[in-house]
Amino acid sequence: MPSSLYDSYQHLITHIVPGPNSISYFIPLLLLPVALLIPPSVFSKSQLSLLFLPPIHACFLHSCLFGGGLDVISSDAVIWCTVLIGLQDVRGTYKRIRTVENPELPPGTTTPSTRDNKASERFSNKLFIWEEPYPSTLSARIRWVLDLLPSIRLSGWKIGDLVHDSTQPPTPLTRRAYLRHAALIASTSFLLFDTATFLARHDSYFTDRSVPISSPYPSALSTSVNHSALPRVLSPLLILPPYILRPLVIATHIYATMTLGGALATTPLLVLPTPFSPHLYPMFFGPFSSVLDRGLRGLWGTWWHQTMRYQNSMPGRALAQYLGLQPGGRGDYALRTISAFGLSGWIHMGLVPPEPLGGVDAWKVRMAVGVFFWVQVLGFAVEVGARDLARWMGLGKRGRERRWSKIGRRAGTLVWVLGWLCGTLPLLGWAGKELGYFGMYPLPVSLWMRVVEGKWWTWGG
Repeated sequence: MPSSLYDSYQHLITHIVPGPNSISYFIPLLLLPVALLIPPSVFSKSQLSLLFLPPIHACFLHSCLFGGGLDVISSDAVIWCTVLIGLQDVRGTYKRIRTVENPELPPGTTTPSTRDNKASERFSNKLFIWEEPYPSTLSARIRWVLDLLPSIRLSGWKIGDLVHDSTQPPTPLTRRAYLRHAALIASTSFLLFDTATFLARHDSYFTDRSVPISSPYPSALSTSVNHSALPRVLSPLLILPPYILRPLVIATHIYATMTLGGALATTPLLVLPTPFSPHLYPMFFGPFSSVLDRGLRGLWGTWWHQTMRYQNSMPGRALAQYLGLQPGGRGDYALRTISAFGLSGWIHMGLVPPEPLGGVDAWKVRMAVGVFFWVQVLGFAVEVGARDLARWMGLGKRGRERRWSKIGRRAGTLVWVLGWLCGTLPLLGWAGKELGYFGMYPLPVSLWMRVVEGKWWTWGG
């Protein structure tokens, strides 16, 4: 057992979750703002890339080697640095969208426009919107750069991408509306997380390496359900085959963890002043209807959180531009998709510690996580191919789609998405099992534990 604070930290980053273990871990995070604060009159984009990217990449490699492997934050940071310094002309094309009531426009900004926006509490009737390019003064540049660095979703920025820029600026909610939405998400996600965790804790598949995903449900799970007040709620779930229910439990666990964590983390920030309050930014997840309408492309491109979408697709976009491919064309779309999922898999591999407690080879777990993201490209290809085939056969939608036809199409799309996820989510399930994720209960209280075992508290004995 660790005997000191240092030993405890080393145990944490070695066996639980990767983290900084050398000064080189932080250097890219310091070099990025320094690079962006240098105006183009001093260093051009090419000169800035040659000056800053080699040490940034060298520090990342040193951090990985010294720390024992990949890490989410450092992997994400090196991609962000590469995009903002090397692949994008941030100082030439990026513009910060500012929304103010009575703007005092600095030199070089565009003429303000107005729009009605009754949803915002910041202003009474009219909002003045103006775009701020890269500032000429150091004090203004500092604020501009500090606004950009945490804006991984690039919300409130125009970047020269037609698809992204057409959605900017986002329409803000009121603080009260955001609070209502966060409360709904938090309560729903708690119930989903509690249910998924209850099922996982009573199913040996999630804790025993020798149990395959198709094995019958253990008697412990059936006993827990049948000898409690839960049969009418959970018994229908056990009708599903194990190779369907278990991936759904994995998906529910992941979704509820992210949405509940996001709601709990952002709600207290509503007390912050207007420029920093979370109610001014798009919601973490999009509408689920996008999954029903566009399948996997809607799931990953609209419904699921878009935290890394533009950052990870930028290398593909840059390659498409270099090759002269038509923006929005098939080749451009393919390169963006491959880039987005390729880098997403790499980043998420950083969740695996150098020496997992279970004794499993860390790289086997990392590869399972990475492959889950990489095979999504194949799912996209299947969807695009099916769509093109349907159009070629003349089965495309003509005119207004009838209600029952739309319901049938959406039902078929949902079946396809669920089938695909049931085939690929076991990769994440195996990784989570090896890392011991399903044996933990991070929330202190459980509704199902209270009903089944007569106690609310989950921590301790």
